[in-house]
Amino acid sequence: PMNSQAIAVPPALLPRLCDSRGQLDPQHIGWSRRPQLNCALPGNLGRRKRWNHWCITTPQWTLSLTQADLDYVGYGAAYFLDLQTGQAVAHTQMRPFARGCRLPDTPLQSHAFEHPQLQIRIDEQPGRLRLNCVAPSIGGHPLHVELEIIRPRHLDSVNLVVPFAGKGFHACSRQIGLPCTGNLQLGDNSYSCESGHSFAALDFGRGVWPFNSHWTRAAFAAPGGIAGNFGDGWTDHSGLSENALWFGGELLHLPHPVHIKASTGDELSNWRLSSADGRVALTFSPHKQHRANPQVGPLQANTQQWFGRFDGALRAPSGESVPVNGALGWIGSTVARW
Repeated sequence: PMNSQAIAVPPALLPRLCDSRGQLDPQHIGWSRRPQLNCALPGNLGRRKRWNHWCITTPQWTLSLTQADLDYVGYGAAYFLDLQTGQAVAHTQMRPFARGCRLPDTPLQSHAFEHPQLQIRIDEQPGRLRLNCVAPSIGGHPLHVELEIIRPRHLDSVNLVVPFAGKGFHACSRQIGLPCTGNLQLGDNSYSCESGHSFAALDFGRGVWPFNSHWTRAAFAAPGGIAGNFGDGWTDHSGLSENALWFGGELLHLPHPVHIKASTGDELSNWRLSSADGRVALTFSPHKQHRANPQVGPLQANTQQWFGRFDGALRAPSGESVPVNGALGWIGSTVARW
């Protein structure tokens, strides 16, 4: 498995996830605390899935930004939710053959989605990044976002490479609890990040996926460096796990499953998250559900995302119980034919 040391070298000099034919190098299977691979995907034309998904959580509002390159189409999406009024607006933009959709091969590089109706720009700088998003009309209102996201030097992330049956595989970097400042303007309404209570999360994904795929993921962050990342579906039968907790910003990898289950079939029913070892005992209370289903002919990725709050307790490495009270986060569930 990969070791856990950060490698501060240019992307071109990093170890490569794949060989020149696009086959996974098996020595990279496993997880690490820092991103340390060049995730370029040669070959496999038409089967490659690449995305960067950002989610910003504050006590008053949530912003979700997605940039994806599925080879045959590029996809940009913005979703904003006012947690106080319940107002939600969304805009999705497709680009044939991913024109204007520039995604890098490592999680710490700048990237952009360019379209007259939606622009997303991430400008990486040492220890921080600037996030800008402009949409002339989202729910009938212009959207303008300017945020600064800090990358604390001590903060680890979940970096995982999982092989699929056949020749498929996926590499991800889940970066949770990144402090966030800045402002968002939607029409006549101005919103800002509440200092110390506003966090950004990045899901960087690069892989070669089977035609039929499904996965569920949950994540949250709270003041004091308390955070969680949980997932299932895509790692099934691999013996690998993306589950992790952060205590004071220090990462604890959870090798065992965390069960993520809705209590009923209702759209806004509570969810339970639990692990057999007792480290995770949480209830998720959704505030709002967002559905996204980009389609190209028979191909589609049907995603449901719930935004809300986590309550319960986690068990720290010391054995003490750490309370979670109203931590902001989300649960997402995707079923794809792509």
